[in-house]
Amino acid sequence: MMSNAVISVFGGLAWSAVLAGPAASQALQKPALSVSTNDGRFTGYSAALPLDLSTDTESAKLTAKVAGTAENPTYDLDLNLVQKPDDVRTGKRALALGASWNDREARLRSSMSKAFGFGLLPRANFVSVSMDVNARQDIAAPGRIPVARANVRSSLTLEGRPIGSIAVGGGTLGDEGVDLALTRPFDIPAEFSVSLRAVASNGEAWRVQDSRFMVKLVKANW
Repeated sequence: MMSNAVISVFGGLAWSAVLAGPAASQALQKPALSVSTNDGRFTGYSAALPLDLSTDTESAKLTAKVAGTAENPTYDLDLNLVQKPDDVRTGKRALALGASWNDREARLRSSMSKAFGFGLLPRANFVSVSMDVNARQDIAAPGRIPVARANVRSSLTLEGRPIGSIAVGGGTLGDEGVDLALTRPFDIPAEFSVSLRAVASNGEAWRVQDSRFMVKLVKANW
């Protein structure tokens, strides 16, 4: 069972590399395989095969993975694209797409980010904007609306140091949220963040469901 699960994910990729010749073979990276046991009994495994699909302008990596048990494996695909730095573009773009599925559920995830430089040192002073979207669908209930959530985040970096960020998110469950974070202000080795979550259900007015204030110590110098 385990060998069949591994072959079903990696077999097509391996055959395509062999048939495509040396160029495709160079894209294949070192696979990772791990097996877990408990009291001498096999309990699970994880096998991942990364492919380097980078070009002159983009760093691209595709990773196929299968993990779990022989009876219930989980398949996973991840694609990460990052713009390579050059003398023309000061901002950096990144895109990540992923999917995973098993007998119980299927998940989709995506993340996009863009950095905008400003001032005399745009590589050290920039504003970064990112958006993350995650969705989950139960296999046993295909007609049900997928559970999804989207989050938009903006952060500020000055002289190479992160200053602060703000994030706004919402989802199909009706919860809306705002996160505020102030990172190491005035050379204080700590990160301060405020998180608010609001919800409106059954036609009621918006009410705060969860509010948090957190302080995280950060060691600036090692």
